[in-house]
Amino acid sequence: MHYLIDSEVVWTPSLNEVRIYSARSGEFRTLNHTAAEIWLELAENRSVPDVVAELARRHGAESPAQRALIAKDVQEFVARLLAQDLLVTADQGDARV
Repeated sequence: MHYLIDSEVVWTPSLNEVRIYSARSGEFRTLNHTAAEIWLELAENRSVPDVVAELARRHGAESPAQRALIAKDVQEFVARLLAQDLLVTADQGDARV
């Protein structure tokens, strides 16, 4: 599945982090290096499996157990972003435009 950054979110990459402002909630957030890596991949319209594959490649995750841990972490992070209205599914994004 593909996700889009909510249209009410303004963000900027910074050195090893991403800074986010949600007009919907009025909150500022700063994502750490790992979260920023995931965010930037999602911002490139990559699917969760593609994000997992890229992170596994970057970090030398070779075993199935390592890849499974990365997949779990990415899925949990995406779920949090969805719950906080920072991401929407591609279908929802089309409806909000």
